Amino acid sequence: MNRKKVIGYILGLAIMILLSPSITSAATVRIETSKGTVSAGDTIIVGVMVDSNQASINSIEGDVTIQGESSLFEVKEFSLAGSIFGLWPRTPSLSSNGKVISFVGGVPGGFNVEGARLFNFILEVKKEGTIKISPRNIVVFANDGKGTKLPVTVNDINITVQPKKDDTIPKDEWRELLAADITPPEEFVVVLGREPSLFDNKKFAFFSALDAGSGVSYYEVSENGKPSVRSGSMYVLQDQESSDVKLQVTAYDKSGNKRVVEYVKPGYTIFGFSWMFYVVVLAMIAIWVMLRRRNRKYTGAVR
Repeated sequence: MNRKKVIGYILGLAIMILLSPSITSAATVRIETSKGTVSAGDTIIVGVMVDSNQASINSIEGDVTIQGESSLFEVKEFSLAGSIFGLWPRTPSLSSNGKVISFVGGVPGGFNVEGARLFNFILEVKKEGTIKISPRNIVVFANDGKGTKLPVTVNDINITVQPKKDDTIPKDEWRELLAADITPPEEFVVVLGREPSLFDNKKFAFFSALDAGSGVSYYEVSENGKPSVRSGSMYVLQDQESSDVKLQVTAYDKSGNKRVVEYVKPGYTIFGFSWMFYVVVLAMIAIWVMLRRRNRKYTGAVR
């Protein structure tokens, strides 16, 4: 080996060593399905996943695009079952043309996990062809308190749709999951908060239930014994004056299972939870607000 080749080899090795920390810390957002080939008429569950690759992540935002003729497919539903995120300033939402899913999610304390699930969406394939699903405009933030953007790679997936055979019944993964899910959402806590940038500084309740089966669908809230109203994970109190409000919150999952909890005014300890527990939950609200503000800024800059 001549001198020039030796020098080139050493330089190349040095560059690889220098770059390796940034490469290993680059998160990967990818698409996952149970199989890459399906038949027309099938309904499949598509997972949006992230590999942290040794990075500590606290939030991710971006889009998932579905490429193909509009007559080829339809997004039927979303599910947060098994999601690594507990805070959703923007839950997965579909564009008017049915081809772009946008989302913003985060988790207090961050995570460093391989194969973490962000969310699922349910895709019905209608006729033969090829569907390409791609993460796009993905921004991954480090859990460093500085809002540092991490390097990110994305992996696309192609789904081949074969013609439906006359003697077969279409496969429906989502219906099978719903039928198998008989477990209600997990126990959760209701806390009250107030934030000048939200709801004109009115008092609101915050709650976030988890459901590992089909995912939480919606909540119903009854305030001071009044008829229940449908709600998201935040509810503005009708009674802004009373310091002794009574709330009953019911979380429903996609299969119709439900979990009912009541708001309990914090004391030193409540059902074994110390006051520090409620401090942590209030901190989650603060993080939710931060993510929401950052999403508005980011969305305004991009759109």
